[in-house]
Formats: sequence, structure tokens, C-alpha cells
Amino acid sequence: MNYKEYFKKEAQNLIFIELERPLTISLNNTTITLPQGDYPIDSKSLINIAQNKNNLTAQNIIDGMIMILGCDPDFPHAEFYLATLKKIPNIESYLIHQIEENKNNNLKRAIIYINALIKLNPKKEFQMNRIYLLMDYYQKTNLSLLQDEILESLKSLCDQYIDFAAPNFYLGEYYLDKDYDMAKHYLRRSLNDQRFAKKAQEYLTKIEAIESYDKAVDLLKEGYPMEALKLLIPHIEQNPNNLDAKYYAAVAYRELQNYHKALYYLQDLLQTLETEEVLNEIGLNLAFLGYFNEAIEYFQRALKHRPQDSSIITNIGVCYLNLNDSTNAQKYFQLALQKNPNDEIARQWLNNLN
Repeated sequence: MNYKEYFKKEAQNLIFIELERPLTISLNNTTITLPQGDYPIDSKSLINIAQNKNNLTAQNIIDGMIMILGCDPDFPHAEFYLATLKKIPNIESYLIHQIEENKNNNLKRAIIYINALIKLNPKKEFQMNRIYLLMDYYQKTNLSLLQDEILESLKSLCDQYIDFAAPNFYLGEYYLDKDYDMAKHYLRRSLNDQRFAKKAQEYLTKIEAIESYDKAVDLLKEGYPMEALKLLIPHIEQNPNNLDAKYYAAVAYRELQNYHKALYYLQDLLQTLETEEVLNEIGLNLAFLGYFNEAIEYFQRALKHRPQDSSIITNIGVCYLNLNDSTNAQKYFQLALQKNPNDEIARQWLNNLN
């Protein structure tokens, strides 16, 4: 079931009565003639009329036409009902009043009223208020068909009014975890409204930081550690809790042979993040500085997290080799090959020993 079908079901609560001849009614000192024909009446209203022996009123007919427009705008006589409602004085004020009356206790009915209001006057503020009501209804019901309608309505409103901040902001929020380019596109359009500007700028800054971080990681993997650090250091300053950024900064410093600076970041990381990657990196930097015994300790700790990792085992073997302990070096190179027969680095070290 889609959004239209969901609300169209409300039309089933309407009963059509036939005016056999034109009916003249007076509303707010304005005379309106309803031509003969079929008019919708809410079934509950008819029951109430019958039970209380009241007469059918113009209000009953007006509410019925509003309901049709709000829940089934493709109904064959909808255009006729719309033209009739437009002749009624203060009809927009009446609809706005009904929306306010119903939005807390009968949100679905409030949406029907605002659907009708937009048929009468599709100004952007009314369209946006309808979206707000749909958002509230979605939060209460979690109906996926509402989410689809909200998204399409926001896009439509943005297409109609490019610089209208509200729909642009909410579309920007929607795309935050889906498409950064689309998120930026819409969020930038919402900066012209102080109600959304601060939050929109926060989102844009966050996206910029994430994209900068991602670019830094790519640069590091491509072999450009200095360029990566130019992006990573400002990112870490602005996002001190991004542990991954600190890790990649340490890797970059190691590749630049600045082992002490790398260890500074790694020891800071180790206070909150003891992983095999961090421990292995500490071991590598200590080994490059010539502290082979200390390096072995960290490699052994890393190995407890990942005992099958042949590269860590090989690192231990290299440290023993640098300590002139060829027996242990051979032992660890052989162990690495047992864990991973395709480890060519371990095989090369072992061949060098032999």
C-alpha cells in the first residue's frame, strides 16, 4: 500500500447524498448556490443527524467536500468540489483552525485537512506544514509509506522553491548518511535562514572533516604520508576523540621515519585502545629505533589478539635476528610459514638465514 491508497481508504467513511435541485446557502453574509448533484457526507455526521433528529447543514456538506479533496484528490468530482469550496469565504481560515484542532488528537485527520488546504492554496508554507505533520505521523506510526511521501514532498518543494530553507535542510539531514554530495547541496541552500543556519553549518563542517579524513587515509595508502598528515593533524585537533585518525597519523610518522612522534600518538592510543594494530605499530617503531627487546614484548602482546597473524610473527623473528639470536629468529620465521605458507616475506628471511 502506498501513501495515496492509505489515505484514500478514508473516503470509504463518506456517504454520498443527492441534491435533486440546487441548494442556496448563506455563509458569512455570502450566498452560495450548490448545484444539484452528489455530495459527500461523513457517515458519522449522518448517524449523529439521525440520532438527534437534526437537519442536514451546509457545514456537513462542506466538511464532506473537504474530506474528499484531502483523502482522494483524484475523485471524479474533486475539481467541482474544489471550485465550490473556493467560493466559500474564509475557507482557508476554517481549514487552518481544523488542522490546529486535530493535530494533537487526530493527526491523520489534520493531514487530510491540510491536503485539502494545499489544493486550495499551494503556497510553500502550507506545503511545509503538511510535511511537518507527516513527520509527526511517521514518528508515531513508523509507516514506511509516510517516509517515502515525506521524501518526495521535500524534493518537490525544493524544486518549486530552490532557496526555501526548511525543505532543503531536512533533505540535507536525510542524505547525511547516504550521499555527502547531496547532503552538502541541500544544506548549503538552508544557510539563508537563521532557524537552520547554525545546525546546517555544523553538518557541513562535520562532512568536511569526514571527507578530509577519508582523503588523508587514501593519501597514506597511496604512499603520501606528508600530504596525509597535513589533513590528519587539523582533523585530530578538531576531533580529538577520533582514535582512527591518531592511528593513521602514527603510521604516517613512521613512514616518514619520525618514530618518536609516531610513538607519542600510539602511547596515547594505547590508554584507551589496545588492539593488535596499535601494539604492532608500537613494536615496529621501537624496532626501527633499535629497541628490539621492547619491540618483541609489544609484538607478543599483539600476537595474543591475533595468534594466526604471520606478519606479527615475522616481525618477532626479525627482532631476534637483529639481536643476533638466529635460533629464535629461525623458529619464528618457520612458525610464520606454518600459519601462512604464502607469506613470502617470512620465507625470504628464512632463506637468508640458511
